[in-house]
Amino acid sequence: MSHAEIVYGYRNTSDAPVKIWLSAAPGTEGMTFSHEPDERTVHPFLGEQCYFELDGKEELTYTATYDYQWGKGISDDEREYFLRDCQLIPVNEEIRERVLAMMNGESEPRQQAKRLFDHIVEEYKYSARIKERGFEACTTSKKGDCGELSAVFASYCRSIGIPCRMMVGAFRGRHQLHAWNEVYLEESGWMPVDVSLPMYTFFRNPLANIGSVVKWGALRNRERYFGEVEKGRVVFSMDPESEMHPAYRDEHPASDDMVFPVAGEPFAWGFKSMEGRAPYMQPIYPQLHPAFEKIKAKNVLGHTKVNPSNRLDHYSMRIKIYSFSIGAILVYISLMLNIWNVDTHITFEKWLEGGTSLLFGIFGVLTLARREFNIPILVLSLLFSFSILSFLT
Repeated sequence: MSHAEIVYGYRNTSDAPVKIWLSAAPGTEGMTFSHEPDERTVHPFLGEQCYFELDGKEELTYTATYDYQWGKGISDDEREYFLRDCQLIPVNEEIRERVLAMMNGESEPRQQAKRLFDHIVEEYKYSARIKERGFEACTTSKKGDCGELSAVFASYCRSIGIPCRMMVGAFRGRHQLHAWNEVYLEESGWMPVDVSLPMYTFFRNPLANIGSVVKWGALRNRERYFGEVEKGRVVFSMDPESEMHPAYRDEHPASDDMVFPVAGEPFAWGFKSMEGRAPYMQPIYPQLHPAFEKIKAKNVLGHTKVNPSNRLDHYSMRIKIYSFSIGAILVYISLMLNIWNVDTHITFEKWLEGGTSLLFGIFGVLTLARREFNIPILVLSLLFSFSILSFLT
C-alpha cells in the first residue's frame, strides 16, 4: 500500500475558545502544525495524541505522511485492550451466545471471522441516514454507516475471543471519512476487514458501486475486503473510544444541534465525552462552546484531505475523477437539450459530442492504466478508450 499525505485544517468560527484533541495513529510521520500542541501524549500501540486550545477565530493546520502499518505481533496489554467491553463495542455473554449460534460449530478463528464478515455483508444494509448510534440500534434495524457496521463486527469478534480493532480514518480525496476493522490472527498478525464496501454491488447499489470505483479504486472482487483494502487509506485512530489527555471535563450546556442518541442515551456531540473518552477521532474530537449558535459538520470535524504522496499518482487520480465528473455533466446537458427539444448550432453540438468523448476517453485510459476497475467499469473504460481514438481521428 502506497504512502499518503494528510492535510488537515480546523477553524474556530466562534469568538470563544475551543479545545481540540487530535489523534495520529502509528505509521504517521513528519507531523507539522501551524502552532505547537499545548500537550502531547504517546501511547504504546495507539499512537500519539495532541491537545490544542484555540482562541476565537484561530485556525489550526496539520500535515503529515502516513504509511499503512500491518503489525505481526501483539502484546498482552494490546490483546486485552482489543478484547474489552465498551459502550460502542459491547462484549457480553448474550452477544457471545448469538455469535456462537452463527458459527455452527466452527472453531478456527479465521473462518469464524469470515463467517461474521459474510453475515454482516449479506444481512445488513449500508445507510448514512441513521437516527441513533450504538450496537442495539444497528443490530435491530440491520442497517448502519461504516462506523456502526464496523462496531458490530468488532463486538462479534471480541465476544468469541478474536482481538479486533476499529480503524477510524479516511480514503484518499477531500473529506472522504471512513471506518473499517482489523482482526488479529496468530498465523498472520493484524488483517484488514471492511464490511461496508462489499455492500456496494453493481445490481444492489449501482451508483455507489460506480462511485466507489471511480473515487477510491475499490477492489474488483468484493471478497478481497476480507484481508485487503485498496491503496491510499489513512488511519487517524484505532477504536471509537480513546482516552483523552488532558482529561475532558464537561463544562458547557449542549446545543440542541448536536444532541444525538448514542448507545441508548442522548449524547451531546462536541460538548460531552463518553466517561473521558472520545467517540471517534477523525482525526479530532473538540470541546465546543455555547457561542456556536448554529453548529455545522466543519465545527466538529474540520476539513480533511488525503493525497497520494507520489505526485504522478496524485495528478493522474485527480484528472481521472475530474474527467469523469465533467463528462457526466456534458451527458446530462445533452440529455436535457434533447428532452426539451432545444435547437442548437451544429458547431455547439460537435463540441459537446467531442468534449464528452475526449473526457470519457481520458477517464477510460487512466482507469485502465491505474488498474482501478470492476467488470462494468472495465467495459465502459474500453469503450471510452476507443471513443477517444475515434474523436482524435
